[in-house]
Amino acid sequence: MQNSELKYDVNENPPLLLSMALALTHVLVIFDGIIFIPNVLGKTLALAPDTLQFTTFAIILIAAAFTYLQSRRQFGIGAGFILFTGSYSAFLICSLDAVKMGGFGTLAAMTLLTVPIIFLYTFFIRFFRHIITPAVGGVVILLIAVSMVPIALEIWAGPAGGSKQMTLAKLAIGGLTALTLTLFMLFGSTKLKLWSPILSLATGYGAAFLAGQTHFEHTLRAPWFGLPPMAWPGIEFNITSQHLPLVFAFAMAMMASMIENTGNLMLVQQLSNRDFRRVAYNQVQAGLYCDGLSKIAGGLFGTAVPSLYCDNLPLIHITGVASRRIGTCGAGILLLLAFMPKVSAIILDMPPPVMGGFLIVIVSLLFHAGIGLVTMNRFDNQHGLILGLSLTVGLVAESGTYFPGVVPDTLAPVLQNSVAIGGFTALFLSTVAYLTPQKRLQGTFQARIDELPKVQALLEGGQKKLAISDMTLSRLSLCCEEVFCYMVGEKPDDEECSLTFRISKTEDGYFTEAICGHHMDDINNFAMPDSFFHARPEELKQLGMILFSTYARDVKHIEISGYSFISFLL
Repeated sequence: MQNSELKYDVNENPPLLLSMALALTHVLVIFDGIIFIPNVLGKTLALAPDTLQFTTFAIILIAAAFTYLQSRRQFGIGAGFILFTGSYSAFLICSLDAVKMGGFGTLAAMTLLTVPIIFLYTFFIRFFRHIITPAVGGVVILLIAVSMVPIALEIWAGPAGGSKQMTLAKLAIGGLTALTLTLFMLFGSTKLKLWSPILSLATGYGAAFLAGQTHFEHTLRAPWFGLPPMAWPGIEFNITSQHLPLVFAFAMAMMASMIENTGNLMLVQQLSNRDFRRVAYNQVQAGLYCDGLSKIAGGLFGTAVPSLYCDNLPLIHITGVASRRIGTCGAGILLLLAFMPKVSAIILDMPPPVMGGFLIVIVSLLFHAGIGLVTMNRFDNQHGLILGLSLTVGLVAESGTYFPGVVPDTLAPVLQNSVAIGGFTALFLSTVAYLTPQKRLQGTFQARIDELPKVQALLEGGQKKLAISDMTLSRLSLCCEEVFCYMVGEKPDDEECSLTFRISKTEDGYFTEAICGHHMDDINNFAMPDSFFHARPEELKQLGMILFSTYARDVKHIEISGYSFISFLL
């Protein structure tokens, strides 16, 4: 998948001034989300000022540290893309219940008890490769976009039924912000598009100032520099039977976070590479490990449960800048905000209509990104049904009429959350589809050339079982032979390993997957030499794979946890 609009990919560095400006834009979009749960906890439970200040400080500090780690990928931890960390709304109600039950010490214990779910899933992710697919990730992204629409409108107009209602001034301010950003994206020059988020926000802010819609309530009260009182709540592991429903609620929220973050990690890869060919599951793993560590940090600090954010990812599409330098600069800005309450307050005083109008455009781009993930691989009737049912269930949940009065209050934020329940539905249906009994051939062989006749014998012995015609059998044999020889040739000479073939009949043809336990070059990188007479030896070695590619379709090559998987359809 070509991403020709990308001006700076993940490995390229734009000028420092541009990087700082774009990083600030990302922070403006997600900062409210970072401090969302601490603020709600403070307002709902009337927390002591010292506790609220420490909790907010801790989540900003964690966001800064793990945004940096996600961007830079240190020690195999972090995906290596622009990925910000903040608090996650699915944990809101169970966090409220935990604090009510035993204070922030109980919240910390619940987080630490359930976070192993993230690590277990991440470690065994290669077993879920046919279940947690880009299509499932795309469903999650589409549902995130759906759930963001009312949030963006509420920010723009104010809460429904409240004192803050849509006025002509608010409509004009938000509309001008959205229109300015849209026009820059459609008709702006390359350089202008780079600055379009900042320029559109500045335009909206100017309009808000002229309309008398600005205020500086937080800015005037906040000090320039400061540290909060060190009111660490500790960790309360005195768990009784009364806590079991709470543990279950946190576990469900952890799974929802896990599914959503898998989709986020797939999406950011698609947006950040000029020539995106496949999801790199190793990077998904590294990103999820980093996310799990951030949750551990949240538990140890006794603050809200952190998670990855994708609300800012469409900014990559808008600006064409995916450089990890943006994430590094963003982490620096967040670190500054942790120790400079005045700067945080200025961001909090951003006129809501400006941010609401800006987010409407962001949401529209999330729809585009979600559809891109859904259609990345083959899209047959089975995948269409999974997509349609998952979206339907998610939309029902989003409507607020999902079994009202039946769902326990503790579980409502998860079971009535469109992203969570729609993602679980997609995961369940994908699991059922994969586990449905089907006719399949499978054989495991030693990674040696002299084992090739056994592969041919497997296919010939299963011809009748899978109803393979003679012509198809000859082509399938050729493809399997070339894949086998290639995988054996890529194996280190001093290494012993096995090679597994699985062939099954689908409505699209014969699906074949070859698995081995070592790294190899991307099978999709082969190209026909310009001249056979002057071809290099390494180019001549590729001719078999080029022949393979003329017969096979939907060729995929992924690597997970040190295992290589090559699949194709015939």
